[in-house]
Amino acid sequence: MKMINGLTDIIDSFDTFILDQWGVLHNGGEAFPQAIQALTFLKEHNKKVVILSNSGNTGKFSYRRLQDSGISRDLYFDVLTSGDHMRHNFNSGKFKTLGNKALFFSWDEDTSALDDCGLIESKIEDASFILCCGVERGGLSYYIDDLKLAYQRNLQLVVSNPDLVAMTPDGALKTCPGTIAKFYQEMGGIVHWHGKPQNDIYEMCNKLVGGWNNAIAVGDSLEHDIAGANTASISSLFITSGIHSAEISDQKSIVNLSNAFSVQPSHCADWFKV
Repeated sequence: MKMINGLTDIIDSFDTFILDQWGVLHNGGEAFPQAIQALTFLKEHNKKVVILSNSGNTGKFSYRRLQDSGISRDLYFDVLTSGDHMRHNFNSGKFKTLGNKALFFSWDEDTSALDDCGLIESKIEDASFILCCGVERGGLSYYIDDLKLAYQRNLQLVVSNPDLVAMTPDGALKTCPGTIAKFYQEMGGIVHWHGKPQNDIYEMCNKLVGGWNNAIAVGDSLEHDIAGANTASISSLFITSGIHSAEISDQKSIVNLSNAFSVQPSHCADWFKV
């Protein structure tokens, strides 16, 4: 693992930069100023830039969120999300044995995932599986009763966003759908994961950009961004100011934390910057 100051230290080593969104470019609010400078720097050096996000929404939805944050569309090639990955699997027939009646967990009453996948929202007693795309109710405790009933009925769970938590604009951490899925899996339930660190989404990403010679994944999650890069056999840049920041004090703490997650970042930096 090599500590670097910013992209200037590695710009000539890679042709493709695979960027996480939350924790690297923004935390749900305005884009980090240094991130916009970094994206501009990559464009000036003719690098392929793709944003690979564990978001249950589609990449098209991300265009608007990125634009609203201050990141213009011409600063990256495209966006691929865990929500895209999930929709691809439903529409390719991978989950046809699950039926089409979903006990649906969402954000803000957004039913787009149901519509895109040809599914019907159902109550627990009628559902043929769980579709977890959000945590609108709040923390894990608000879902435990449903999960216990679902487990008794041997329902499988499909999750569109595997992240456990995400950082908010004020620096707090909020629960994400991966927390629900992880609890259900630990109960003994069957969970179908999408997004990082699944190797499938890196294969989709490779096709999307037309292939790469030397790619590096940039992210703040050891469990998702760095583990995914390791699985895909590409380099990684771990951003230490993100969701693990409270656990990091020096390089030794980064090594210890990486070992705890059984991952190995190839590079580390405090922020995504030039």
